[in-house]
Amino acid sequence: MEKRIRERKVITFYPQTRSENNGGKNSIKRVATYCRVSSKSDEQLHSLKAQVDYYKQYITSNPDYEFAGIYADEGISGTGSASRESFNRMIENCRKGIIDMIITKSVSRFARNTVDTLKVVRELREIGVDIYFEKERLHTLSSQGEMLLTLISAIAETESLALSENIKWGLRRKYESGSIKSVPLGKFYGYDKIDGKLIVNEEQAAVVRRIYKEFLDGHSFTRIAERLTSDGIPTETGNSEWNISCFKKMLTNEKYKGDIMFQKTYHADHITKKQLKNNGELHKYYLENSHEAIIEKDIWECVQLELARQKQYCMDHHISVYHRSSEQNPLSARITCSTCGSVFVLLESKRVCDKGKKYWKCGSFRGKNGTVVEGKTFTPPPMPQRHNHPPNRKQAEQLAKRRKLLQERPMLCTDVEIDAKLPEAAFVKAYNQIISNREDYLPVLERAIEGENLLTRYRAQELIDLMKSGQKLNKFDYELSLKILDHIEVTPDGKLTVIFLAGIRVTV
Repeated sequence: MEKRIRERKVITFYPQTRSENNGGKNSIKRVATYCRVSSKSDEQLHSLKAQVDYYKQYITSNPDYEFAGIYADEGISGTGSASRESFNRMIENCRKGIIDMIITKSVSRFARNTVDTLKVVRELREIGVDIYFEKERLHTLSSQGEMLLTLISAIAETESLALSENIKWGLRRKYESGSIKSVPLGKFYGYDKIDGKLIVNEEQAAVVRRIYKEFLDGHSFTRIAERLTSDGIPTETGNSEWNISCFKKMLTNEKYKGDIMFQKTYHADHITKKQLKNNGELHKYYLENSHEAIIEKDIWECVQLELARQKQYCMDHHISVYHRSSEQNPLSARITCSTCGSVFVLLESKRVCDKGKKYWKCGSFRGKNGTVVEGKTFTPPPMPQRHNHPPNRKQAEQLAKRRKLLQERPMLCTDVEIDAKLPEAAFVKAYNQIISNREDYLPVLERAIEGENLLTRYRAQELIDLMKSGQKLNKFDYELSLKILDHIEVTPDGKLTVIFLAGIRVTV
């Protein structure tokens, strides 16, 4: 009996596309397109529109394709995906199974970051979504797709880096020659940007001048903000309440005097585009008279000198904040010890004989410790008698200790106590003395005006203008003290020397 030989047969099952597995529908693929331009220039936006129109026609005219939408990003760099809203929305729709295939112009339009490109491609391959790069004629689902894509993406990333460096090189050459035509900044308080140029906004410029003036008049950032808010002046963003954080930047920005500093910041790399402050890593370029100024150059320089003076004052007198005064305590941090340099603090007596009395005392006071004043001795005032009957043993011991403390000892700066109202009276007296004896002080101020220090010249002129008015003070003027008073120095023997910002010293 002959054996039957069965013929071997192989049956091949071809993989189905996502659309074939989707509810038994036909093999029509749901195709979307992704378009991107890296800037919002008219030329680039025209290119984007051309891309959109072309790929919409390309997909709708193919009977095997079902149009699944257009995803486009304007003015977005391709080196990162975090800021590409349309791109991220497209990837999310792929995950949801809405898109089977993506068509894009080239690898460089899709992304210029090799790592991001491969990450997205691999994710989409796992869920069966194909990406077709028309220029390279490359399908990511093909067998050699990832290898070729890696090479092409690396080339695109290198091109991106080269382009970035070429742009930077071109900008630096323009900075060096001063031929830059467009100021590289957006909205800027006090100016309107028209055709790349800074044009003075007169309404806002008046506010800027006011801020500079009030700062030189001695007002703190907090007080300036309160005044602007109470006057109903809107901020740059249109808010009714001003934030003090903006004032330091405004007062130190060279653009307000008509100049501009280029390359204050730089990008760490072309992929992350993390912005860093330029602390000498790259060249800086300073262009003078690049646009119309709001603040005179001399006034701007005076503000910089005043900021430095306030900083030095804090260091000299061991305080962290310069502006500590208020209308309730107008001379806070403005009364200093001639021995140790510390500021005086306002205290309230707890002693029985003068309980509740307010007085000034050196802030370095630490019990019996203080800075010794050479050649001076001090005897504390006697303590009041609290007992009408003979003291017991314990009380006698306490009295003995007190008598020992009341004995004459080397004078410390902490031992000087000044009545609360005495410094205010000293300021009034010193100011009136200048007004009454203007002929004696005027030559000193005129010499100061002829000096090189712009701030000293400014302060001297302020005091001369006040002297010309001839108006004396009847009482302490807080606003005037902010404007012309540097500080009041207290000597170990309790004498007060009023020191004006113009450099004049008057001992009263």
